[in-house]
Amino acid sequence: MSSPATPESDRLKKLRQQQEELAQKIRLEESRLKEQARKDDTRRKIIAGAVALDLANNHSQFRALLYEALDLTVTAERDRDLLGLAGASSVSPQAADPDASPPPARADQSAAEKPLPENSGSG
Repeated sequence: MSSPATPESDRLKKLRQQQEELAQKIRLEESRLKEQARKDDTRRKIIAGAVALDLANNHSQFRALLYEALDLTVTAERDRDLLGLAGASSVSPQAADPDASPPPARADQSAAEKPLPENSGSG
């Protein structure tokens, strides 16, 4: 005779265990993909930044445009210091009008004359 039916048969227990193992594998793979996407995004930013800094080193008009954009968008004091941007942003992001003429250079140094931050050899 067959054994009496239990509320959860051995087969059902085995299937639930397989389900949990698969769910864990799915979570791990999703985590791996998310981490790789983050690394790829960081790498894209490093490459684009290296190209922009190289262009700025060789083209004073691009350097002025880059520093104006950085001055308008970088607000964290730590980041501004790293990029050689003095003090607080000279123009608030809300006041930035793409059709308006650029703000005048600070008396101490124009954006085209600013030295660029040192490259860390990432390019």
